[in-house]
Amino acid sequence: MHIFKLPDLGEGLPEAEIVEWFIKPGDVVTADQLMVSMETAKAIVEIPCPENAIVVKLYGERGDIIHTGDPLVEFVEEGTVISSENGAATREPVKASTSVVGELHTSDTKLKETPQSVSGNSIGVKATPAVRALAHRYNIDLSIVTPSGPHSTITAADVERVVKIFADVGELVPLKGVRRSMAKAMTQAHAEVVPVTLHDDADITAWFALGDITVRLIRAMALACAAEPTLNAWYDSHAIGRRIIKPMHLGLAVDTQDGLFVPVIRDAQRYCARAMRDKINTIKELVSQRKIAADDLRGNTITLSNFGSMVGKYANPIVMPPTVAILGTGRLFQQLAYTNLNKTASDDGKGTIVELTLLPLSLTFDHRSITGGEAARFLAVLMADLALDS
Repeated sequence: MHIFKLPDLGEGLPEAEIVEWFIKPGDVVTADQLMVSMETAKAIVEIPCPENAIVVKLYGERGDIIHTGDPLVEFVEEGTVISSENGAATREPVKASTSVVGELHTSDTKLKETPQSVSGNSIGVKATPAVRALAHRYNIDLSIVTPSGPHSTITAADVERVVKIFADVGELVPLKGVRRSMAKAMTQAHAEVVPVTLHDDADITAWFALGDITVRLIRAMALACAAEPTLNAWYDSHAIGRRIIKPMHLGLAVDTQDGLFVPVIRDAQRYCARAMRDKINTIKELVSQRKIAADDLRGNTITLSNFGSMVGKYANPIVMPPTVAILGTGRLFQQLAYTNLNKTASDDGKGTIVELTLLPLSLTFDHRSITGGEAARFLAVLMADLALDS
């Protein structure tokens, strides 16, 4: 008997979701035959059969989460006779697998990811055994229940209130794939980063009508990183130190129905405007088709999020460790302003009213690594470049 375990599908990702099986128990398969497609937090990966064999058992169904190193498929070598008596399958001969690391314990129970037990999620809450039993019966995590009893004790009425709420909102749907990865990453960011956000408006009146906003933003970010390189860096929370990185590897946030992707444009400071636009178009197409390579989704040193293409002027973008800064851009708006730059003798000392086109900027930085002065200087250089007419 051979047990094939889910291998590491890239950069130490801990789990993957079964998208589609291409084999079934009883199939005779050959080495390198397509076996299953798995969705990681980064991409959809197709896994081939490791050998010529007969499929005995699949450890999971479509939509199940399988952890790296857990059993995925059970094989026996070709020519083995599989018989069944009284519904119990016997397999002969049994052969030790060379692909399994460590001791393996198998059972006929399907491997499914289940919610953590109520007691495991409820350490530290106050509730009587009867209330805990009630919560267990309805699969309610006591840590999310607001207590109303004496000394912050959870009562039966508190549990029943949550049961009614859940009945209205429907069944809990676990996050999977990219959204699951995003949830974990946001939790890490919230636990680690000390975020501060600076807001300002860049005057892009001189070029916005004929310009490419995203390309101009990337050019301005590259100049700002050169002037204030502390924002183009990685922070090591364990060593309490930072690594300033010379090339700008830009992470460009791309919104999709599957969740948020952040493909990386390496050495973004080297691109001309036309080449940058071609690069952006290419990576967006790859992301939309879920064909972006895993290597192209890691290693960014600073991030750009153009949320204003949908709605919103200002935000507090999330800095993802180990990076230390992210720039968010909001929705363009027009504003009237007074200027006397074109004042002539016939103006009698009066200026003129002009209409400006402004681009809202939201720069979030990790205050563990970056000072307010450094962030402000970065933003000033960026805004100065955005104000140029070419």
